[in-house]
Amino acid sequence: MIGAIARAHGDAGSLVSRLQPYQRRALDDIAACATPACGMHTEICSACGDTRLAPNTCGNRACPHCQGADRAAWVAERSRELLPGVGFFHAVFTVPPAIRRLAQVFPRVVLDALLRASADAVLTLCRDPDRLGAEVGLVEVLHTWTRDLRWHPHVHQIVTAGGWDGARHCWVAATRQGVSARPFLLPLPVLRAAYQRRFMHLLLDAYEHGHFGDTIACPELASLPIFRRHLAALVRGQWCIRIEPPFGSPEILLKYLGAYINRVAISPRRITAHDPAANTGAGSVTWTYATNADPDRTQIRVATGIDFLAAFAQHILPPRLVRIRFRGLWCTAHRRTKLDCARAWLLAQQPQASPEPATPPPSPSATELPPEPDPRRRCSTCGLGSYQRLPGTCPRPNRRERGQLLTAIRAQERTAAAVEGHAIA
Repeated sequence: MIGAIARAHGDAGSLVSRLQPYQRRALDDIAACATPACGMHTEICSACGDTRLAPNTCGNRACPHCQGADRAAWVAERSRELLPGVGFFHAVFTVPPAIRRLAQVFPRVVLDALLRASADAVLTLCRDPDRLGAEVGLVEVLHTWTRDLRWHPHVHQIVTAGGWDGARHCWVAATRQGVSARPFLLPLPVLRAAYQRRFMHLLLDAYEHGHFGDTIACPELASLPIFRRHLAALVRGQWCIRIEPPFGSPEILLKYLGAYINRVAISPRRITAHDPAANTGAGSVTWTYATNADPDRTQIRVATGIDFLAAFAQHILPPRLVRIRFRGLWCTAHRRTKLDCARAWLLAQQPQASPEPATPPPSPSATELPPEPDPRRRCSTCGLGSYQRLPGTCPRPNRRERGQLLTAIRAQERTAAAVEGHAIA
């Protein structure tokens, strides 16, 4: 559905003038996704060998249609890295409205600082010997949207409920001292102050190194002293931070966070209607959402196709800005050292179950059937197998050729929509 909306309204002059070049390229990729504009590849049936041509997908990280398999693979890979018997805290970091506005103008600088500051604050405080005194594992994911597509940058973190103490070579559980020994990571006021200090330092350092570039658009960036005073005044703003203790199994939290991995702003399932001819060609898009205040009540929002794409495109991140980051025990440098040591220690602490007598593996039942193939990929000839991509058969047109093909597809779809509109009238 989003691809059809992008093809219908993505080249409108009133929209293009509001977008950055990388946002326009992403919308063009989404519009071309799964159409001949992305090229064609050959698929072959796994049962009868029948072949067919199918369009390539765009592979853009902002495309909602291309990331389903990546999300499933991400959750599966993280599940394999879980530490035995260790839960997760779920932490959320936000920024005040003034920082949100600055992030819209300079997303690469401000959003990178948001990710770094939130992780640095947690890791530094957890390493403090007066607190946890250990290295925790941390995965953080950047979100920039609310459910109704408004701009709201924030970071979700999953943090291990404990950490590895390399000096004592043991695992330290994150619990509150005392009789109750409830899960406890860090006091919120201390974490908020550390997060603010680190965030301010990163923004000032970026300003001093000229990373903000053109500062005319923001009066608060007129000079370093003005920017410093502006940030100092924001300390009293709304820096909302929350930490949720471990609940359920770690797999539940991974699946919750995994639903938002490699997704931008909205799921295609939430778009319920699209009329490309409404509003004198500006189109009409209807989608559903729920609020945090009343999550069980589904609300409906209607906007023109151009306004919908503008709201969607503001959440397309600049190139090379990594929105999923692994820190602490899960960073690349520690995966083969501290993480493996922690896993071995935790496995050694678990009670050893008595070995059960070996039994021969059960023979496959004659009544068991192979898994059902995806209906969309089921062979139309034999009805038994599924189509699989044939390697080496997916040439892609260059960007110029793709633009020409996309223009032709748009013209064809608009002609068909106009004919349908006249027929209904």
